[in-house]
Amino acid sequence: METTENIFELNYKSDKNDYNKLKSILLQILLIPSLILFGSYQNPDNAKIAFNDFIVIDLYATENIKSLEYNDLNSQIYQLILSFYESRDYEPAWLNGYTFNKQFLRYINLLDSAKYFGFPADYFNAEQIKSSFNEIKKSGSNANFIEKAIELELATTFSAFKYMIFVNQGITAYDTSGHFKNYIDTLPAYLNHSLKNNSLVNNIIALQPDFIEHQKLIVSLSYFIDLQLSLRYTTPAFIDDKLLAKSLYYTGIIGTPQFDSTNTKADALFKLQGLYGLRKDSLLNKPTHQVLVNLIDQRYYQACLNVNRLRKLNQTGNNYLFVNIPSFKLHVIESKQIKEVFNVVVGKKQTPTPVLSSSIERVVANPYWTVPKSIANNEMLNKIRKDSTYLKKHGYYIINNYEETVDESLINWNDSDPLGNKYWIRQTNSRANALGQVKFLFPNEYSVYLHDTPSKSLFKNQYRAYSHGCVRLENPDKLAQYLTDKFNTEKVDMKSLISQSEHQVIDLSEKIDIHIQYITCLGNENNEIEFYNDIYDLDKNELNSVFQGQNQI
Repeated sequence: METTENIFELNYKSDKNDYNKLKSILLQILLIPSLILFGSYQNPDNAKIAFNDFIVIDLYATENIKSLEYNDLNSQIYQLILSFYESRDYEPAWLNGYTFNKQFLRYINLLDSAKYFGFPADYFNAEQIKSSFNEIKKSGSNANFIEKAIELELATTFSAFKYMIFVNQGITAYDTSGHFKNYIDTLPAYLNHSLKNNSLVNNIIALQPDFIEHQKLIVSLSYFIDLQLSLRYTTPAFIDDKLLAKSLYYTGIIGTPQFDSTNTKADALFKLQGLYGLRKDSLLNKPTHQVLVNLIDQRYYQACLNVNRLRKLNQTGNNYLFVNIPSFKLHVIESKQIKEVFNVVVGKKQTPTPVLSSSIERVVANPYWTVPKSIANNEMLNKIRKDSTYLKKHGYYIINNYEETVDESLINWNDSDPLGNKYWIRQTNSRANALGQVKFLFPNEYSVYLHDTPSKSLFKNQYRAYSHGCVRLENPDKLAQYLTDKFNTEKVDMKSLISQSEHQVIDLSEKIDIHIQYITCLGNENNEIEFYNDIYDLDKNELNSVFQGQNQI
């Protein structure tokens, strides 16, 4: 059993000497020697005694902790702890006299339900906190009580700050961004307010992002966990067909969440057993049940990973566009609700669409396409060398850095790098243009954008990763009309504008956020989680980095 001797270590991974220094400083700040318990020691010149002589601030120690450098998240939280207790005049938050208060017990309940909020591991020191609490209750008010109680006080405060950070910002080891710092700087006052108003648990839960993708996944996750627990703890012989079918559906063994004449239980179990090297008897025996439990557990971790990804998304407005790469969908969000859904084509595995957030500033009707140098050199150059009419046949021409047209015959196409840094290939605006008839511009370091495509047949495919990185959109004129209607002061008839076949740029009066994300599962309207293929194979490495070394709870 863990004891209070190491409870405040809290998974501290830095140099051991640094840890010992931090622990020593914090105990100086918030620890009176046990002699105070018996009323035999006070020194008003060096320390301020507060709240039943329970907590003391040593001014020398304060200066020491303020001088500590931020080198990981734990260090940042130590600074929050100091600010928190300074604002309380060093009165404890979780102790009333010599007993732990109702807020502490409610926080323990929140720790026990952490898995429902996308935390599959003990990030918040729950087991050590509960173990120490039980040990203190058993030992009573002996000579060691005050030191153990204050270590538990500190550990609980540390845990609460970490919970508030992770539930809003996602699981992180260290963050120095302005957005992150602005957020965590509010937490000491927020925790104090929550404790004062007896609203700690509700206020921590309220820190979760409130945009719809996150909300739906959290709600669906609770139903998924109920299924996970039912499957794990029900004897195979007593698992009904409804639970079994949904479990097999979630793991991708069957395509629908129920059995029917073309999708029988026997066939599904036979397929599962064949995939995992089990005896193929089409029965839910113990080995088959255990494999299914393990697969559902893996799906749970996948869901938690995506909750974490969504929490890292800084979205606070009511209106935005959300492109999810693995689902090949674009959601138009208006007033925090899904207004429209569009099919998209995303980048191939070799040329993946990047994850990014930006704001759409312009809509372009009948765009021309300036070919990226990588595509020009790797995919077009050999065709140009073989066919001198290739550029003209496909509507391409050459421009220089001043966007002046250049005679293509002046370029030595047999040179190893004929375009160099002087020339570019551009495709004129037309229906056959690679960008189609509409594109949407938003600043980003990857030079990608959202656009139409002449290859309309690709939208009929369920798998749609074919581009060089940009996002191709089905029915782009519909999205263009929506954006110009809602975010532009001057109304535009996009269909009429497109039909004129002239290059036109519309600067939106109001920008709208666009998030291109990699989310391999989302919640739907039926409170079910929809899982998507990990088309870029990102989940495995990220699962290991986020959850490695954590104890399952």
